[in-house]
Order: sequence, then C-alpha cells, then structure tokens
Amino acid sequence: MDRGLGHRSSRRCGFTSAVSFLRGLLAGLLIAALQLAGGHASLEYQKYAFHGNSLLALAVPVVFLPLAIAWGWTWVSGRWSGRSGPRLLLFTLGLALSAAAAFPMDYALFPKNGEVAFGTLADVTIVGFLFVVPVVALAALLYWAFASGRVAASFGTLAIGYIGGLFLALLMPTLTMGAVAGTAAGHSWQRPEARFAISVLVVLLMLVGVFELRMAAAQALL
Repeated sequence: MDRGLGHRSSRRCGFTSAVSFLRGLLAGLLIAALQLAGGHASLEYQKYAFHGNSLLALAVPVVFLPLAIAWGWTWVSGRWSGRSGPRLLLFTLGLALSAAAAFPMDYALFPKNGEVAFGTLADVTIVGFLFVVPVVALAALLYWAFASGRVAASFGTLAIGYIGGLFLALLMPTLTMGAVAGTAAGHSWQRPEARFAISVLVVLLMLVGVFELRMAAAQALL
C-alpha cells in the first residue's frame, strides 16, 4: 500500500514538474513568435499600413520577458508553496530556452544575405542566451530576497528595485529587465492583490528605461 502511494506521488510530482516546464516553454515561444512578428510582419488595409522593424522586435522581449518572469514565478510559488524550487527552475529553463530561440529563429527564417551560415547561426544563438541569461540571473537574486522574507516589499525597497533598475538601462538594458522583473515578482508574491497594477508598472518602466532613458542620455552627450 505504501509503495503504491509513493509511486503515485512520484508520478504526480513528475507531472507537475513537466507542467511548469511546458508553461515556461509556451510563454517563451509566444514571446519569440511576437518578436518575429514585430520584426517582419507587414499588414495593409486601405489607408493604413503596418510594417515590422527591429525596434518593435526588440520591444517585445524587453516588455514581455519581465512580465513572464514575474507572473510565472509567482504562479509557481503560489501553486506549490514550500516545494516550488525544482518547479521554478524548470519553468525558468523552459522560458529561457524558448525566448532565447527567437534570435537564431529570426536569422534562420529571414537571413539577410539569403543564406544561412552555420557559424553565424551559432553566434546568433549565443547572443540570444547572452540576452536572456543576465535577465533571469538578476531577477532570481531579487526574487529570492523578497520571497524568502529577507526583504520586505516596502516603499523604500520597491523604489530601489524599480527606480534603481530603471537607471541600470544606462549601463545595460538587460540589467533593467532583470531588476524590474525580480522586483515585480517579489512585489507580486508579497502583494498578490496588486498584481495587475504591478504588470502595468512593469510595462511603463521597461518602455521608459530601455528606450526613452537611453535616447535622452545619448542626446545629452551630443
């Protein structure tokens, strides 16, 4: 009897772990698809026309990757409270793999010179992971601080996380993505009733930090 219960328990654990990985994978694939569409979609209707460009393609992961991290991590932590560690890892692995895949997919599907070179494909794949991994690493550090209770979601700590992360865009945009994502995930974990408002704040901060702030700094240096 005990052996049968243990077997069913292990199967259930494996199933829920697979669900976490698949959710992360699907979220990342959705981001990748939107990124490709933002860069290459072309729509025309009467007097209206929409043509994708590189700036719009970049805006997709900049906005949606932090949102996916914040929503995904708080979902996993809330769903399997106290035993969410492996599932958080699997969700993050699926999200990182599929989101980073947008870069080699873009090169393979839309090669600029009409040919796909293996060496270039490998380089672009590395660039994709270099774009995603710093975001996840910094976000994980901040989320651990909030979720473990070592840092409270007070006005001061949230201001440091959000506003401080905003100005990290002057150094590297991915640092802003990681700081805002980790702060938003921790904020959502401690204040789940404010999750929608936090998501809106994330979108605004990412658009201002990664695009407006850097352009303003560049113009000031001219």
